[in-house]
Amino acid sequence: MSDIQKLVDKLSGSKKHEVFWLGAADKDQIKNLENSLSVTLPGDLKAFLEITGGGGVVEQEISGIEDNNASLEFGGTIFYDTKYCREEFSLPDKLIVIYFKDDEICWCIDTSNENYGVVVSYDIFSKKIAKNLHDSFYEFFKEYVELRI
Repeated sequence: MSDIQKLVDKLSGSKKHEVFWLGAADKDQIKNLENSLSVTLPGDLKAFLEITGGGGVVEQEISGIEDNNASLEFGGTIFYDTKYCREEFSLPDKLIVIYFKDDEICWCIDTSNENYGVVVSYDIFSKKIAKNLHDSFYEFFKEYVELRI
């Protein structure tokens, strides 16, 4: 968890951008999210949610758990963004949304056995995975922070 914490601290200290976190999520709410979406989240994403709940640079937030309530149905929560994309864009059940912007950009974590933990770009127009972006949420978040500090 300390590597994620270091990245959070680095981004929080940004002088270039306003940063906002959704508030730490506890293990019970993370488990509720997993149960609601029928997935098992990778440990690095769980660590991120425990520390921040989600968020990041304003207008470029990473989806999360708002107010320590995994079932809130607001844009910007993993629960809502994933359910919305499943209903509207045939997002496969194995994917969970971590970044969704303007009904156009949809980045997800693959929770399937064969690609577990990989961050992928999902093309909502062709309704399929476009490409792998990062081998893990940690690598995704590391680049996210480095591009914004």
